[in-house]
Amino acid sequence: MDDPNRSIAKRQIARLLGSSSIPFCVLSEENTLVFANEAMGLFIGRPSESLLGLQCHSEIPADGTLDAPLSAFFALPVDWKRERLKLLPESGRPPIAPDSTFVENGSEPKSTVSNWIRCLIPLEDDGCVLCAFCPTSDVSINEILDVQSASIQKIMRANRTKYLHLDSLWYLQGPSIGARRALDQVQIAIDNPLSLTVFGQSGSGRTWLAQTIQLQRRKLSASGKVAIGDSMIRIDCSLMDNELLASMLESIDEIKGYQKVSSAVLLDNLEGLPGECVSVLTSFLKKYDQTVCIATCDPSSVPSLTQGSVLWGELLSRAGVLRIDLPKLVDRLVDIPTLVNAWFGAQPQSRRTSCEISEPFLDALVAYSWTGDVEEFSEALAHASTAKTDAKLTDKELPVNIRTCVSHIEQTQHDESVDLDAILEDVEKTMILRALERFPQNKTSAAKLLNISRARLLRRLQQWGIQSESIGVESDDDTPDFNEVK
Repeated sequence: MDDPNRSIAKRQIARLLGSSSIPFCVLSEENTLVFANEAMGLFIGRPSESLLGLQCHSEIPADGTLDAPLSAFFALPVDWKRERLKLLPESGRPPIAPDSTFVENGSEPKSTVSNWIRCLIPLEDDGCVLCAFCPTSDVSINEILDVQSASIQKIMRANRTKYLHLDSLWYLQGPSIGARRALDQVQIAIDNPLSLTVFGQSGSGRTWLAQTIQLQRRKLSASGKVAIGDSMIRIDCSLMDNELLASMLESIDEIKGYQKVSSAVLLDNLEGLPGECVSVLTSFLKKYDQTVCIATCDPSSVPSLTQGSVLWGELLSRAGVLRIDLPKLVDRLVDIPTLVNAWFGAQPQSRRTSCEISEPFLDALVAYSWTGDVEEFSEALAHASTAKTDAKLTDKELPVNIRTCVSHIEQTQHDESVDLDAILEDVEKTMILRALERFPQNKTSAAKLLNISRARLLRRLQQWGIQSESIGVESDDDTPDFNEVK
């Protein structure tokens, strides 16, 4: 049984901590948050009672709950020994609620958490740890971590804290104003289940974003915070004609009946909707004004669509009460180092690999024009991840069109050479494999498509170690005729 005097002392200490203006919390030996004073609640921006029982772990799970960022925020350093006291700078660890700052006696906010220091005090006997957050201006993250790495991690932690759905929005991370504005617009769209239009060029991830918003709205609907249907029906406007669109809209009407809560409709590639279909779709949205609509559209096409067309203007206004503007990747090149880290972090655990990013790799990504925007960027990283041979990613793992673009080659140092033979061989190999995919059982036709001799094609396959059975078997003789003219 516990010593009564000791229990009294613990209660007195708890009262002192509870009335303190300094944020305090206590983590048990199992890393469970068992105490948080009122000041900690103000510091975090939510009632301190709601923090009790929180399991604190440094790694946020891929399918993290609403409290996952809090769990990571309070987690103890993995390499810290509980028998020693530790001062931990909070630089790079943003507040859980971005606008939350510690306010004392009703005065103006003094500082954000980046200007604070966390003091970890091991408590004897029971293995608990007392955590206190104290303001300081003497600690710089640059003294502890590499500058670039620290800034990237700071951005990612700040965004992950503010936007709990960020795993699926890796392509909107970064310090640029455009990315931050888009994330704020996304948060408003999730919290308010109204019709919206996602403006972005083809390849900007606009369809991904529309699907993510609907998914997050469904999660809020399950918790009773908003009312939204369970599904979203996608209509690719660029593939529609009058008859097909009318048929799809009639089917949607029959399935749901359009009561107060109905399925959302995704009007994808709205700029591609034929003119003859505009009146049909506008009439549908006007009739069923309770239908939640999410549209995607290229903003550059809007002036030409609405010029002299009242119906197009009405369609756009009905399709989207809210608006999200996705910035072009070429306009936010400063985000690329963060995007690389975010992309690898968003991969499934089975495909996730840790690797070092080299400067030539980042230079090539920054130099490229990215006509396919973030979707092309994702494909390039997937190619590099598959092609890498060691723990360090270099520009050699990138697709040939990216690593050989003129702007990247112009950035090459004067004392560095370009392996032209390797580049040309890579291009030749790519074209030959594409030809063989088209004619998998007829190398003669593949050679004619490339305007080279069959013998040259077979020599190349032999040189690269590509077996005939891996690309199909043909009836004619596969043995190269080296006397044949190239």
